[in-house]
Amino acid sequence: MEEEFFTEKELRRLFRLTTHGKKRMLVERDREEEEVFEEVFDKRTMMTLYEIVKRKVIYRLDGAIGSGKESKIFHGVDYSGNEIAVKIFLTTTAEFRKRLPYIIGDRRFEEGKKGGYLLIKLWARKEYVNLEAAYNSGVNVPKPIMVLNNVLVMEFIGKDGKRAPLLSEVEPKKTDYLKVVRMIRKLYSRAKLVHADLSEHNIFKWGSKIYFFDFGSAVESGHPNALEFLYRDIRNVNRFFLKHGIEVWNEERILKGVI
Repeated sequence: MEEEFFTEKELRRLFRLTTHGKKRMLVERDREEEEVFEEVFDKRTMMTLYEIVKRKVIYRLDGAIGSGKESKIFHGVDYSGNEIAVKIFLTTTAEFRKRLPYIIGDRRFEEGKKGGYLLIKLWARKEYVNLEAAYNSGVNVPKPIMVLNNVLVMEFIGKDGKRAPLLSEVEPKKTDYLKVVRMIRKLYSRAKLVHADLSEHNIFKWGSKIYFFDFGSAVESGHPNALEFLYRDIRNVNRFFLKHGIEVWNEERILKGVI
């Protein structure tokens, strides 16, 4: 169905449905969320969400649980009652132009040079593909579920709408460091990927497990700048753990037998 068949009023009504009988609630929001609604749910995004709902991937979309310059993340529920995370890449931001160094040289996404909305859609697809490669290689990441245009649906790491704490929000342990190191190695050796934007701000600690997330910047190991990004990831991680008095390994020790 084409965009022009829906006015703004009609689109808003679609996402205000409440659960009565066979009707289902698509989006719950209150007056305080009006600014978020205006920024995120432009007409094109609404149509994308509508299509995802029709495919029975999202049953309900709740409030925002995270945000950045390029995207906002919402908590949701699928048709089986499982919690999901819905990442919506903003179509009004110019931030994606800064991400071209992570696309140029990546044989999978060369069309991203064209920019505009195509670049935003490509960035969402790039994150999905990277998450899929990491997940299938046994790296702890949110399981990717679906990507369509500028919307990415994935597993929710957390419980009852509260996301898992970031590594930056907990007191790290030596065992956490060793798990991060093992995941960096596994990501490179098995998934053939470099995260390329790794820090304590995109690592979850959930129970005894460590999860990497935010994979839009990730590149294949064959990317021209892959090693530069890999060493930077390691330096970022080492800096964080050193600040907390935890002994770290140098890059050569971490990557011995990997590259």
